[in-house]
Amino acid sequence: MSDPTIPAPPPKRRGCLFYGCLTCVVLALVTVLLAVLGVRAVKNKINAYTDAQPVQMPMVEMSDTEFTSLKQRVTSFGEAMEQGKPVEPLILTERDINALLAKSPNTKELADKVYVSVNGGQVKGQVSIPLSGLGWLGKGRYLNGEATFEVSLENGVLIVTAQEVKVKGKLLPESFMKRLRQENLAKDAYKDPKNAEAIRKLDSIHVEDSRAVITARETK
Repeated sequence: MSDPTIPAPPPKRRGCLFYGCLTCVVLALVTVLLAVLGVRAVKNKINAYTDAQPVQMPMVEMSDTEFTSLKQRVTSFGEAMEQGKPVEPLILTERDINALLAKSPNTKELADKVYVSVNGGQVKGQVSIPLSGLGWLGKGRYLNGEATFEVSLENGVLIVTAQEVKVKGKLLPESFMKRLRQENLAKDAYKDPKNAEAIRKLDSIHVEDSRAVITARETK
């Protein structure tokens, strides 16, 4: 039975596969941080792992014209993938990803709470979320954290694993991380049959040269 004092992770969005993949890392980070807090949900521990002020997320500036072009690229890729038509890989920069988070209806509520960085071959997520859901325990407190993930998709399986997690600037104990690194934090993406079917239409997701490269599976 879930603990009613612990705030639930943001609801999973359904619909466009791309936004499901994009927010998967974000939701995984929030889930990990809430789990860490959940096992320490007493006042003194909450104060030790939270802050009195939110962290300001970096702002991404993109004109409406640029965003329309970006959204069209994503839409065209998704439509071609669904129809089994040949299509060039979808390449997204850090700026592209955060603009989609900030401006898309499915994810814009996360804009000032989440920032995704793409460095080399890894993805880093930063979050700053209010803990008002904890009632008096979390009043005026914010969970500020970040984590580094490896993200890939091989043979129709989306894999997101946490490599390093910090809460309030403190690394989580290695004993905790050793177990966490063995978990695929994207496994819940397959609970929706439509999402699972759509993921199987992707050939690969790679993070390289500070870009996310998404390739559709070729159909014969």
